Amino acid sequence: MKKTEAELLENQWDVENMEVDPEVLARYVRYDVDAKRHVATITFDRPDKLNAIPVAAFERIGDLVREAEADDRVKVIVFKGEGKHFGTGADAAELGHYIGYKAGTKRRPAQRQRILPDRNVLSSGFTRPIIESLKATICQVQGYCYGGHFQIALSADIVIAAPNARFTHPAFRYLGPAPQDMYHWIEKVGLTTMKDVMLTMRAIGAEEGERKGLVTKVVPLDELEKWVDDYADAIAVMPLDSLMMGKSMMQVVMEARGKGLGAMTGWVGHGWATNVSFDEGDWNFLKERREKGIAQALADRDRLVAPYFRLSESRSSE
Repeated sequence: MKKTEAELLENQWDVENMEVDPEVLARYVRYDVDAKRHVATITFDRPDKLNAIPVAAFERIGDLVREAEADDRVKVIVFKGEGKHFGTGADAAELGHYIGYKAGTKRRPAQRQRILPDRNVLSSGFTRPIIESLKATICQVQGYCYGGHFQIALSADIVIAAPNARFTHPAFRYLGPAPQDMYHWIEKVGLTTMKDVMLTMRAIGAEEGERKGLVTKVVPLDELEKWVDDYADAIAVMPLDSLMMGKSMMQVVMEARGKGLGAMTGWVGHGWATNVSFDEGDWNFLKERREKGIAQALADRDRLVAPYFRLSESRSSE
């Protein structure tokens, strides 16, 4: 009898204590290098869960980006997701635990318990290595691009998307307009769109993303991989020294425009956001998840707003 994923993961993934077997991480985040084409590929492989992955897997992504950056065979790093979606961020079962919330504990984690995870995971763990990579980075996006996966796309040099791609961070629903990579939001989509998305908690479609500067190019779904390959091959023609020197100069300009300070607001501000106080009648994700389960909690949250502002396509027309 074939075992379910839950059975296979037993003793391999301790959700509350954020401990995951390295074999599980390697299965969910695959890494390959095509030396002939000078391309490293990081693939999210948990399609039955919309490519939601453990928080520890995002740290693995940062490690793989650093590995590719130091590999002279690699000029381009491609991020892609198996199945219908690019990815939906960290597995919702872990949310809250990584900053210290434990089952049966009513006391809120101290700010000092939030600072290091926010800095080391949200910033230094995976977005910073991508943003500061001296190799070219490309995202191949179809379907949902939410949460940590959205932060990857926001941090990448180039985003090629299918028409059905949707971009946002669900943390806006859990915490309000939390400062998730706010600097890069403003740089890529502008202040007006950033406020629109953060305050209404909606997703950006592929075509809107292309108009606003988040998406490099929208292409038919059946041509998505071919377009990404063509972009990677075009970049790989450039000498490695030229590429890395050029990316270094881009970093200088980004620092001059406030990248470093902007990155700090992400992990400093997130500590405030995760300490939000809920009044009676407010929608509280952790409470709803505990009482109803993840799927029902998110379904109920989507139904509170008009279809335009919902994150799930399956509920968008109800």
